[in-house]
Amino acid sequence: MRYSLPLITPALALTSILPTATSLVIGPFEQRPYEQQHWFETRQQKSQRPDTSRLAASLVIDTFQTPLHNDLGFWHGTGENLTFQHEPGSMRLFPTDPDQNFHTQFNSHTCFSLSPWRDQYLHVVFEGNEDFTVSLNEHNAECNPARAPFPGVPDSVQASRYVMRTRSWDPDDGSNDWDDDWKLGKQRRPLKHRLKNDTRNGGRQRPAWSKRSELFIPLSHFRVNHERLVSVSFTGFYTDEPLTLYRVEIVPDVPGPSSWNNYFHVPKKLPTGQLILRCSRPNSFAFGIDDGQPEYAQEVMRILDEENVRVTFFAVATGLRDRTTNFTRFYREMLRKGHQVALHSNTHPKMEALPTLREIDEEIIQSIRTLQDQLDIHSRYFRPPFGTVGVRLRQQLAQYIDDPYVVNWSVDVEDWLWENSTTPERQLDAFYRDVARGGNLAVMHYLNPITVGYLRHFIRHVKSLGLNIMRVDQCLEDPNSPAL
Repeated sequence: MRYSLPLITPALALTSILPTATSLVIGPFEQRPYEQQHWFETRQQKSQRPDTSRLAASLVIDTFQTPLHNDLGFWHGTGENLTFQHEPGSMRLFPTDPDQNFHTQFNSHTCFSLSPWRDQYLHVVFEGNEDFTVSLNEHNAECNPARAPFPGVPDSVQASRYVMRTRSWDPDDGSNDWDDDWKLGKQRRPLKHRLKNDTRNGGRQRPAWSKRSELFIPLSHFRVNHERLVSVSFTGFYTDEPLTLYRVEIVPDVPGPSSWNNYFHVPKKLPTGQLILRCSRPNSFAFGIDDGQPEYAQEVMRILDEENVRVTFFAVATGLRDRTTNFTRFYREMLRKGHQVALHSNTHPKMEALPTLREIDEEIIQSIRTLQDQLDIHSRYFRPPFGTVGVRLRQQLAQYIDDPYVVNWSVDVEDWLWENSTTPERQLDAFYRDVARGGNLAVMHYLNPITVGYLRHFIRHVKSLGLNIMRVDQCLEDPNSPAL
């Protein structure tokens, strides 16, 4: 089964023709993350970084004038086979999967600081789909796109909670209450009168809601290092309604509540689970081992015993409840030997794709209860099926678990891609490549005997680099984890 992080999939072959297109539809592409080069591309060789020596009133990031670059001169584009249509001034996205994403970069080769704007707001003008996640994405600690993970850890909010809807008014109508607000010094007119590419029918009109909406999100609601950013992204789509983006910027103020904006106010930040992509303990390495087949469990145990290492298993609850698998007995033995067992959902769906919060809650609740009932353990650690992470999952986990860790990875052995192919040895190549890039938290499965056989090679390669293999909670320096 495939596990995938939100990564970028631009179309290299179209570079020479895209800048002259007036309307362009780009469909899905099959391209591996390490072959994706537009992420590192700038429109000009000289730096496009804005002057932050004095605080600007706003920072315009993207008005979608070209298909490949934003207003800062850096790349914007889609990943995970997301189809888009570009016209000057807009980017229309056609999502079909919550892993799909659109990124617009602050920079390509180094970190970007939003510290001068840290008390301001991310402002997005859009139309259509409101069921998505908005993220600010950190760079990695080295600010080096050749190191893993890249992009780094994001923090996210749910777009629908921050939507401001505005009315369209007839400016000749003397009853317009927004006009009085404007005379009294309110900062912003309705959106209809602020964007040049809006059109309206002639004649007098009755008040009506504008088709376009706006997001106003405090930068403080993104719990990331604001001095080490790489992009803004839109992902976590759980409906297939198109989304059209018109403007992404940082602004200093939010309109006050009034009738023309439906008495909008900025909501509170909701608690979310902390997303983990790598170990924090120096010289550490952790294997997070997911779903498996019962017939390979004893071989996995034997290899771990002989290599004298401890790992973390992420267990699907339905397998634990199925007595024919013998998984409960296996994981109890793993716990006795000092390994960690953690949460991996109830039935292994793409949880961010589930249409309701109730269905997400059920996956979380049943997973928690099963580990308590079958193994007598309580875990803060959750690996999302398929690595699919959106803000709804992170928020709901925080409703049921105190300070949860959402554990993805920075090393992918790609067993989902190669184990049943004619070149299964490419799992070794993938592992060595990600470790060489600095990854230190792995994902793998024991669904295939070839992959199980490679486990010993993975372990010995890590040991040869002088890294210490340990459980995920230990590599994250959790004070409640066992001593090394």
